[in-house]
Parts: sequence; structure tokens; C-alpha cells
Amino acid sequence: MQARFLFILLCNILCLSGFSLPAHGIERQPDPDGCFSCHALEGLDYFDTTGVLRTASINKQHYYSSLHGSVPCNDCHRKIEHYPHKVENGEVDCGESCHVEEPSQGEPYSHQYVVKEYKDSVHGKGWSKGLTGGNRLEETNHQQDPSCRQCHSNDLYIDPSQLPKFMKDFDHVDGECGSCHQGEVWLGQFGGHILRRFTGSRWNKHEHNKMCNTCHADHARMTEVVRDTPNKDKEIKEKADARFILSRDSYATTLHARLLETNVMEGASCLDCHATDGFRHGILPDENTESSTHTDQLADTCAQSACHAYATHPLNKPFVKTDLHDLDMVSVNNDLVPRDWSRLESGWVKAFIALLPIIIILGGASLWSRYFGEKKKGLVFSEIGGDAFQENIIGRKPKKKKAKKKTSKVKPAPTPTPTPKSKPDIPPEPTEQTEPTPTQSVSAIHKGDEDEK
Repeated sequence: MQARFLFILLCNILCLSGFSLPAHGIERQPDPDGCFSCHALEGLDYFDTTGVLRTASINKQHYYSSLHGSVPCNDCHRKIEHYPHKVENGEVDCGESCHVEEPSQGEPYSHQYVVKEYKDSVHGKGWSKGLTGGNRLEETNHQQDPSCRQCHSNDLYIDPSQLPKFMKDFDHVDGECGSCHQGEVWLGQFGGHILRRFTGSRWNKHEHNKMCNTCHADHARMTEVVRDTPNKDKEIKEKADARFILSRDSYATTLHARLLETNVMEGASCLDCHATDGFRHGILPDENTESSTHTDQLADTCAQSACHAYATHPLNKPFVKTDLHDLDMVSVNNDLVPRDWSRLESGWVKAFIALLPIIIILGGASLWSRYFGEKKKGLVFSEIGGDAFQENIIGRKPKKKKAKKKTSKVKPAPTPTPTPKSKPDIPPEPTEQTEPTPTQSVSAIHKGDEDEK
């Protein structure tokens, strides 16, 4: 009886311990067709018909850790049915569905919605299918618009820079998730995808701009671009102008670009303005009324979340119409900057012309004072604000200005003209004889008596 009780107790303990063991996701099996039997071998190098050295070797570990690590090879390379296969049968259509199921609806995952948005965009003539390793150079040298693979590559699923954060934040998470998803393929196939999303977006604003600059920073390539400009009911093909060619240079001078250069993520990237919604592939020309950069849409574009919320106010129309690709912001030393009368259409030039009379007057007065004005000795300070500058900036008490004494020039006295000699005037005879006062001198009295005689 006791032995039976111990046996049952031991079984219960083993069962309970089994439920508490960590459950691990099933290992990825993306090679059901055995493609890695050959392609995992090293040294499969060869020269193609154009003389380009190529390799058929694939790093198996890198592929399993990449964005397509859970996708079987035949989901993309669908024309390959037999071995050995032709090289051209390896072409890829990015709009095809995959055998991988989208977890929220249980349907095959597909890029077809992204491809549709891309095809309707300004880049829509680029390749999204028929992509092979052999035609990569042909596409690069002869295609104007970028293809899917020019912007997207099969990078590692978790960027090396984010791997330490991922390992720290999600330590033991396999065991925790396995308590519910034990033994299910869901954990191995979709668990990593969901967990990686918690580390943040795979694309940041720096990477957005870097991707765009791959083409738009290349002046030689942009000079060859022929744009399809919508004009009423038809499109007009025209060569790209300087504003288009130098779009990266003009953007680099804006506050948006400078904020991102200093890692202030409030600055706007290229896609923040040119592809505000959807799958971020629907970039349209400015002339298209549906474009996020069309004049009718700019207010809503600038007022999007965490940006200029006041942009939709009617009083802010001048702000909304600010040209962030104004050629006046580009260095005039650039050979691509036009030097013609079109530059006079700029608001900066118009403002300069309006201020030109004031500049001429002030400049002329300054030159006149410099070369023809009265020279002052010692330090000379401005008449307006000079005292405040001395007192607050250089810490000295301004000298009191001495009032200038008005000096009048003394005119020389005129030379007297000679007058003819005349008889001495005879004083009138006194009516009454007056006695001399004590102050009169005796000589004066005697002199008067002699005159009477």
C-alpha cells in the first residue's frame, strides 16, 4: 500500500514538473525543397555570359537570420521546378503571395498591396518582378526608376545594433510564451516577428533619408531623369530642372535636416512629407492634386501628428507655402544652379529689391562720412546706443560730451575815410555863471576865463 502511494506521488510530481519545463519554439524549416543541399556549399563562383563574376553560394546561417528566413525558397523562385535549373528561372516577383500565413487573419502573406501602391507612385515604372541576379547591372545602368531590391535587401531580421537590446529585454521569453503556445508552429514562425516589433521600428528617419539619397544625392543620375509632369488630362515629359536635381542639397539646409543631423527626431525626413500614409510607397509628383506636397494638401501634411498642428489655420497660409527646396538656399557656387532671370521670381530677391533704396542711402551716407566727414580723434562710438554699449558691454563710464563754444569770426574794422578839416565848434555862451565845484580843477576854470576874453 505504501509503495503504491509513493509510486502515484512520484508520477504526479513528474507530470507537474513536465508542465513547468520551458517550451521552445520549433526550429525554422524554410528549405523543404532541399535547395541548400547545393547552394550552402562554398566556392560556387562562375562568370556569366556578360563576363561578370557571380556566386551561387548562400550563407545558410545568414539566410535563416534574415527577413525572409521563414520563407521557403520556392515561394519567391516559383519557376524553378527541376534540378538542375536554368539561371533565368530564378526570377522573383515581389507581388506574389507566400506560403507563410499572416497571423491575424490566417491568410497567405503577400506584398501585393505594397506593390500596387508602389506601381501607382512616381517610381512605379521600376521593376517589381522579373528580378534575377543576372539582370541587376542592366537594371542599374538602364532603368531610371528604382526597383524593389534597390531600396530593400534581405538584411538580418534583427539589426546588429538592436541585438543587445533584444537579448536583454526578451530574456526567457521563449519559456513564458511557451506556456500558452507549447508545441505550436506559431511560436517558431511568428513569435520572433512579434517580439522584434517591440524593439522599435526597423527603419528610422536617418535610414529613410539615406535610402532616398542613394539616388537623389547623385547629381549625374538626377540630370538624366525625364519627369512625367501631369498637365490637365495628359502627362508631359520634360527633363528634370535644377530644383529637382538639387532637392537633396536644398533639403540639407533646412531646419528639418539639421535637427536630424543632431539626432533630434522631431525633424521631418523625406517620407514624413512625401509619403505620409499607407505603406510609405505612394510618392506622387507635386503637380498631382492627390500628392501630400500639392498646395491643396500641404496644410494637412504639415499638421500631421507631432508636427505643425497650427498649419491648418487660415492665417498660416504663408507659412504652409514655404518652399523647402528653394534654390536660393543652395550655394551659388554649384554649377547646376541656373543663372538666368528666373532667379528674380524668388521672394528673397524681391525683398532685396524692396530694401535696395534703403541700403543705397545708408551705404552712401556711411561712405560720405568715411571719406568727407569730420575726422574725430580717439575712439568713436555710435551716436545711437554708443553710451549703452560702453556702460553695459565694455564696462566703462561714457564720457560727457562737451558743448561746443560758438565762435564768431571777427571782421576787421573798416578803414576810416578822411574828412575835410572844419572850424572848431564854439561852445554856446553860458547864461549864468556857475561857481566851480570842488571837483573841478583850477586849470579848467582859468582855461574858461581865457576863452571868454
